[in-house]
Amino acid sequence: MRVLLVQSPVGRREAPIYPIGLAYLAGAMDMHECSGIDLSLVEFPGEALKEKLTLVKPDVVAISVRNIDDSSYPITHWYLDSFGEIMRALEKWKGTVITGGAGFSIYPEKITELWPRIDIAMVGECEKALPEVLEYLEGAPCPSWLQSGIAKPPRPALESITLPDYSIFPAKNYPGKGSVGVQSRRGCVFNCAYCTYKSLSGKAFRLRPIQHVVDDIEEIKKQGFDSFMFVDSVFDHPRDYYLSLIEAISKIDNVPPWGAWLSESVPLESLKNLYAAGCRSVDFSPDVITKKGWKLMGKGGALKRLWPVVKRSRETGFSVGINFFSAAPGENFTALLKKFIFMARARIFLGWGSTFINIGTIRLYKGAPLAEKLYPGQELFEPVFYKPTGLADLIVKLFQLIRRKRR
Repeated sequence: MRVLLVQSPVGRREAPIYPIGLAYLAGAMDMHECSGIDLSLVEFPGEALKEKLTLVKPDVVAISVRNIDDSSYPITHWYLDSFGEIMRALEKWKGTVITGGAGFSIYPEKITELWPRIDIAMVGECEKALPEVLEYLEGAPCPSWLQSGIAKPPRPALESITLPDYSIFPAKNYPGKGSVGVQSRRGCVFNCAYCTYKSLSGKAFRLRPIQHVVDDIEEIKKQGFDSFMFVDSVFDHPRDYYLSLIEAISKIDNVPPWGAWLSESVPLESLKNLYAAGCRSVDFSPDVITKKGWKLMGKGGALKRLWPVVKRSRETGFSVGINFFSAAPGENFTALLKKFIFMARARIFLGWGSTFINIGTIRLYKGAPLAEKLYPGQELFEPVFYKPTGLADLIVKLFQLIRRKRR
């Protein structure tokens, strides 16, 4: 079959993010003729899609929806507005429309209800499942996990997944630091209250063979990408895998600079090896700044390690990002002020141009523990935030306004 892999548009100008999920799907479909189009890169996505349909004449259009909104407060951008534009572009097209992706997988029934042009909704990881759906469309028996147009397949073993095909979306379209992602594990063992990782990818780390990760990096070099970012929820767990992986990466000739998300409990002595392996930027997501908030948010490790690990990371030579939430269970206005003080202290004493602090607001999504606790049984499709109140809310809105104007 001829399959057109489509990255859904974003509806505004943004730094391009490589559609790694579609690259994985392309790598898994060697029995089919695949082509791709990233509609987030074009000004008029509906027209661009129609032109591509005419050019490649696909039997199936498979669309990835990475996010339904940008989770920003107080102004939230709704990515599904532009998704609706391409649904309208497909109204008179006669082929099969399949939709999936991380954001879509949180709300498959709702999005399918809003846009009945979707023939099959794919939930979760589909490298093994999509080829089976294509076989079904060609006349094979219907998979047991596909019912009433909603496909909820079992999660695949990562060692069985074919390597991504990065050639389907050319590197020249994705300039910039870390625009292409590499994945070394899925799932998560941690219990961050706001996070949907567990509901989407499982409650344990599922590890890719290290050689597969090395092969990915070699292919990224070959395709011409000049940097990459590990998209894992946390890069330094499990410890043995983390240490073995950075040792393997250190042996790659001329490895491009790369980045990763680390936990505050990353062994400090491992940072020099991480740097030697080509890593040049690290991000931390403590989210909260008080012991009570740390406990209520389900964070692992220890808050007291945050400043030492940020300081050591800067001393090692990394560019460092730290992410907080403006409000969280167990924290108040004083906690917000502490976060701004931490921001000032880090930027002044650790390097203004290489230390970055983001203060965002928790967007509550279905499947996240905090959402289920505060809004049990509710869909939360329209944006709902765990936001600060009173003076704290005014300060956060002013802070976000200043950031928008600077951009």
